[in-house]
Amino acid sequence: MTQSKPSLVAVLEHYGITVDPVRVTQMVACLLHDDHTPSCSIDTDRDLWRCHSCGKGGDSYSLIMEKEGVDFVRARALAASVGLATRGDGGSDSGLSGSRYGRRRQVPARPRDRPANGTYVPAWRRR
Repeated sequence: MTQSKPSLVAVLEHYGITVDPVRVTQMVACLLHDDHTPSCSIDTDRDLWRCHSCGKGGDSYSLIMEKEGVDFVRARALAASVGLATRGDGGSDSGLSGSRYGRRRQVPARPRDRPANGTYVPAWRRR
């Protein structure tokens, strides 16, 4: 079972912020404070947001966590209960990325396990 992270557009629309579906990047009103002019930039392709007034930002879960004042587990449960995510709260971490900014990646083998192909060898490894 893998969990589908809720899209940022779905979370914003849940809180009453209208988003133009055609534009990839746009400015909207920040949910975290009173905003008379839009100060929160969103990127719908990468599902990231950043408020230029309060300095907070992140993904859809971080927006739920900041807005509701809860931790990640409760934000995930809230997203599942409202229908923003496709799975219930809890489960494995098989869908988590290896980095906050990137996808899960393969870790290369240790240098001594790599075949000798004429690459640089540090002085402390030379014999």
